[in-house]
Amino acid sequence: MELEHLRYEVENGIATVTFDRPPVNAQNRRTREELIWVFDTISGSDHIKAAILTGGGRTFSAGADIKERSQLVAEPGTYFAHNRVTRESFFAMADCAKPVIAAINGPAIGAGYAAAACCDILLAAQDAWIQMPELDRGLAGGAKFLTQHFSRSTSRMLFFTGRKMGAEELWRQGVVSEVVPGPDLLPLAREIATEIAEKSPIAMRKAKAAFNAVEEMPHRDGYRFEQTVTYELSHTADAAEARNAFLEKRAPRFEGR
Repeated sequence: MELEHLRYEVENGIATVTFDRPPVNAQNRRTREELIWVFDTISGSDHIKAAILTGGGRTFSAGADIKERSQLVAEPGTYFAHNRVTRESFFAMADCAKPVIAAINGPAIGAGYAAAACCDILLAAQDAWIQMPELDRGLAGGAKFLTQHFSRSTSRMLFFTGRKMGAEELWRQGVVSEVVPGPDLLPLAREIATEIAEKSPIAMRKAKAAFNAVEEMPHRDGYRFEQTVTYELSHTADAAEARNAFLEKRAPRFEGR
């Protein structure tokens, strides 16, 4: 696919995907189709071990393209088709076989926050913030993404009021793992992605799939599921190499099988 609204670069096994639709990286249908294609491509590329999602300019993503939204009610079925693409664009990051790091470099509003929320690890620049002003835009989707990270009360407060929440408070609430000055954000994301890339590729794929699977399971069932993953993983060549490397006090040499 020829990309119009995303930049996609791969270096040393790490893919960097950048929203690139000035001035504020609003997401239209084309942007979402590109997100699906890019993260499906990352999933299917053995040489890619981890991915970073960030925004070009000073904004991560200002959310849905409201001008486009206003045109969707003209033809029957158009809105439903648009919603389907929207859903899949968010879950493209969640379903990606490789870990995805959100480097939130600036405002992540509405669908921008939802895209970040579907990543595995969230990092933020000091001047970044999130907001869900859906009710003020004639929309209502996204509450589920808030409840994924916030308490019942805070989720509803953010959604009902449309208030902003800054990076330091996001860190205090445990939503983002680290907050750093803007220039340090991508280097930090690459540092974490490099650590991930050094692990066994097959183990990392199974670990991410297990996290996704157990998220909605009861505690006992979730751990039982993880034990089945451990059993399957224990029979791989990479698992044997990990054990041998530990016992021999050397760095492992993983082959992804």
